[in-house]
Amino acid sequence: METIQITLPSSKSLSNRWLMLDYMSRTGIKIKNISSSNDTQQLGRLLHQLKAGRRHNFDCRDAATVARFLLALLSITPGKHTLTGSPQLCSRPMGQLIDSLRSAGCIIECTGEEGCLPVKITGTVPTAQRIVIDCSLSSQFASALLIASATLPQGGVVELAGAPVSEPYIEMTLKVMEQAKVQWCLKGVPPAYFVEHSIPQCDVVSIEKDWSAASYFFEAAALLPDVPIRLPGLTRDSLQGDKEVRDIFSQMGLTVSQGEQSVELKREKNLTDKLEWDFTNTPDLVPAVAVACAALGIEAHLSGVAALRYKESDRLASIAEELKKLGREVVIEDNILTIPSGEPFTSKMLKKVSVLDSHGDHRIAMSFGVLKLICPELTIQNPDVVSKSFPDFWKMLDRLTGLE
Repeated sequence: METIQITLPSSKSLSNRWLMLDYMSRTGIKIKNISSSNDTQQLGRLLHQLKAGRRHNFDCRDAATVARFLLALLSITPGKHTLTGSPQLCSRPMGQLIDSLRSAGCIIECTGEEGCLPVKITGTVPTAQRIVIDCSLSSQFASALLIASATLPQGGVVELAGAPVSEPYIEMTLKVMEQAKVQWCLKGVPPAYFVEHSIPQCDVVSIEKDWSAASYFFEAAALLPDVPIRLPGLTRDSLQGDKEVRDIFSQMGLTVSQGEQSVELKREKNLTDKLEWDFTNTPDLVPAVAVACAALGIEAHLSGVAALRYKESDRLASIAEELKKLGREVVIEDNILTIPSGEPFTSKMLKKVSVLDSHGDHRIAMSFGVLKLICPELTIQNPDVVSKSFPDFWKMLDRLTGLE
């Protein structure tokens, strides 16, 4: 069968970090292949607004990364600013970042619920150089502080309190800063990141494709026996931690062939009947893996998932609710999601349900949307939510519909 080629979006995470560094640079950075996601486009608009000095009211819409990056930046940018977002975003936790900035002397007032947006900010140089941050809910708190620290006259020191979730994203931030010649080092007891005052310097950068987005087509390949899928633009030595999706689906039995600049997938044999994996560093991969396991009847024990409660939706509850409609009673215990074995999903079974809820969450929409490969008549409520990270998702999925 002819190989089906899927065009993935550029990495949202890398695009957002480079946009922040571009704002901080004096000469500008040419960013090639920037993400077309709603989140990245909104960050670009708000940074342009900040640079132009036209308005001081910043609406992040649904984008938590944008809110966290701007919260740190605005807190040390002179002026009075308001940072807000959609009702969904304003319900997401920001308290750990707000408290850390306040402890360093930043002036932030929560005008709604304490620890959440909206906030009023009086930008000022922090009185303390060292900021201690708890990243047990989001690694973005550390990334926001690391990037913003480079703009401080004396630089900044960022100390992590406890083990962070999604640590590869912090490593990504540090590597991108290095590429932009922002100087930092790890030292001291307890160890902390010392970031020097730096003007980012980089003429041109090209953004690689998004491994998080790729996970849904790993899921698709697992559901489609003998259908070869090619994903160009996924580099062997990617900065993205979610490249771990290769190892997860390989362990499930999918044939994964990694080239220098692309991945090819094919289900050539029977898949495993049981999967155990720790997702502490890669929680964004859980929806695709969980739905794939449920659809294939694979028993799964997925640990390191607690942070999923604080995403665009409570993803653990969302996954459990939608799988229950499909006859899979999952068990959630603290930091573990357990999916029982069962009969593989069929078109007849999915037709009985017919409609699944995206819960306003792009990753829930995409992971359950892949089930349309089994039952094209299946409907996903609020399908446009995928634009947050992958505007062309449904168009790409259509390339595989009817091939089973």
